[in-house]
Amino acid sequence: MREVVLCPSCSAALLAGAREERGPVRRCPACGMAIEDYRRTGLVGCAECYRYFRRELLPAVRDLQGSVTHTGKTPGADAGENYELLLERARLRTHMEQCLLKGDDAEAERLREQIKALNAAIRGERV
Repeated sequence: MREVVLCPSCSAALLAGAREERGPVRRCPACGMAIEDYRRTGLVGCAECYRYFRRELLPAVRDLQGSVTHTGKTPGADAGENYELLLERARLRTHMEQCLLKGDDAEAERLREQIKALNAAIRGERV
């Protein structure tokens, strides 16, 4: 192997030519992050990056986590019977938000009352 010493402007020109040979830089359509940014920092810019750079990110995720399937966390024994109530509350909140976005205020109000009742049950209060 031979060492080559270049002045700063020649070095920049050589690197620019190498970048052009690789083609245009792919950027996430949502946040503008390039895969080179991820390689440099180890961080993605947004949730869309995972979809857009899937091919590049999956090997790294597999190496770090041992799998590419997210299983999440499961509650411990202390969650007990409230676990099902918490899941139902999350489902109702999502549905209520969708109703509000659609302008269905009556249904959103009905769901809000159900959420209030669930909150009381989670706290152990009588409804």
